Amino acid sequence: MDSIASCSGMSKKTLYQFFESKKSLFETLIIERLFAPIPYTPVETDPLQKQLQLMMLLIAEQLLNEERLGLLKSIITETTRNPAVRQIVADLFHLSGRALPVQQLLSKHVDSGDLQINDVEEAADLLFSMTLGGPLLAHLTHCKPPKEGENLTHFIEYGVNTFLKAHSNQK
Repeated sequence: MDSIASCSGMSKKTLYQFFESKKSLFETLIIERLFAPIPYTPVETDPLQKQLQLMMLLIAEQLLNEERLGLLKSIITETTRNPAVRQIVADLFHLSGRALPVQQLLSKHVDSGDLQINDVEEAADLLFSMTLGGPLLAHLTHCKPPKEGENLTHFIEYGVNTFLKAHSNQK
């Protein structure tokens, strides 16, 4: 807390007026910076393919920014070293109650009969993996050049198209 207070230009006493404990500060950081809602409202007249592509591009824009990547790297490091931090992150993920707009959009199209999906949560994870998993891993680990710009857009389009071919009722 001394280091955080110093970096933020305030006293530790002032910091404790905002956050009652280190855990409270950490939870607020995770909820507001990592699990922040993705503001996406699809254009109803757009084809589902375009809606999903735009949504995944928006998620990529938010997820692959330097601040969020730095936070993810720190959390990954701490969760592997500290079981208490791992538990806090897991609890916050489940308690945040903020379903990604991917799940909501897929559910809507399952209900309307456009998509055939048995488990929407699993399908949303699959779509995320197909479109953003590789680029996120490349950014976090530097294992290969990260996809950016047009390369990222084409990769997301390919993932969305592959996903829709597997789940569309209009095959």
